[in-house]
Amino acid sequence: MTRPMPDPEPAPLVVGPLRGYRYWHAEWDGGRPVLRSLYHPTTWPTQGPLHATCEKRPGTLVAWLRRWFASPRNETHPAPSGACECGIYALNHFEAIEPRELLPQVAHQGLDVYVLGVVLLWGRVVQHGQGYRAEYGRPLRLLAMNPLARSNGIHTLLDAVATRYGIPLVKRVEELSAP
Repeated sequence: MTRPMPDPEPAPLVVGPLRGYRYWHAEWDGGRPVLRSLYHPTTWPTQGPLHATCEKRPGTLVAWLRRWFASPRNETHPAPSGACECGIYALNHFEAIEPRELLPQVAHQGLDVYVLGVVLLWGRVVQHGQGYRAEYGRPLRLLAMNPLARSNGIHTLLDAVATRYGIPLVKRVEELSAP
């Protein structure tokens, strides 16, 4: 009797809710406050979770290599996959982030702001050394701007984002870890 061959990649875990830390862009979009992913043009939904899909964007070298070497039957898969970079990213702790990076920061002129927050993750999850990639995610809370650093309407934007997403805007980093 022969033994079955193990899968070439580790299967993602299916888990209950996890909490992770991540940055978003907070910005105005057509007069509405939104959270967007940092590296993709994904706007996080205000009602319900974000559901990860594998985009395999055609303009990237990785996508080109996948098309070149992968068979058509491997073109689509549920996100996240251990053999891909897809999924909703979050850190499992923020101790490694320098304190000055924890406050919301203005990315460039205007009101495009980096904001740190907590995200609830669930579904299929791939665990990495410093974080996770998950199938589903929903913002839980955001870190407010330091009152001394309020400028350019940033506090107004963060208040509006928190209200629209129905999540608290906390004032201290320690409050991000609260249950």
